[in-house]
Amino acid sequence: MSADRIRSMATLAIGLGLIAFGVLFLAGTILQIDIWGTLWPLFIVIPGLLFFVGMIVLGRPGAPLSVPGSIITMAGVILFIQNLTGLWSTWAYAWTLVAPTAVGIGVAIAGMWNDDQRTVRVGSALAGIGIAIFFFLVILFELILNLNGLRSGPVGRIALPVLVIAAGVGVLAWAFLPKKHLR
Repeated sequence: MSADRIRSMATLAIGLGLIAFGVLFLAGTILQIDIWGTLWPLFIVIPGLLFFVGMIVLGRPGAPLSVPGSIITMAGVILFIQNLTGLWSTWAYAWTLVAPTAVGIGVAIAGMWNDDQRTVRVGSALAGIGIAIFFFLVILFELILNLNGLRSGPVGRIALPVLVIAAGVGVLAWAFLPKKHLR
């Protein structure tokens, strides 16, 4: 892709982005909705996604950009969810979705981008470890310690026990999966 083509695409993206944000803020003003208070995490998600754009533009040499892209995007998505729900104390365990989970996802994407199956396996294993730690900490903080008081609501009565069952199924599946995929 030529430098002029990349410059034109970047200019188009910036122009459309500014128009979209302007329309959102105008709508928020007219409808008296606090758009900034709701959508501020997009200012973290969008730069994270731009790392993936860079990866695509650079081709194979851009594969390492998937790691910071995954980390920044995941952090923004978590902040967006926490901003919507007000459950900021979930950082007690949500950090595991940033590191090691998002790091592993980024490594796996880099491996897929470069057709390197060993890197895909390493990244997938790291992401799996992060998800396992996340589930363990959710169970600890929400079911046992009742950090956010979710145990007494509908989430705690239905979703959290289902989460424990899913964690048990995951442990059993891990125990009985052929280990050749780990090499």
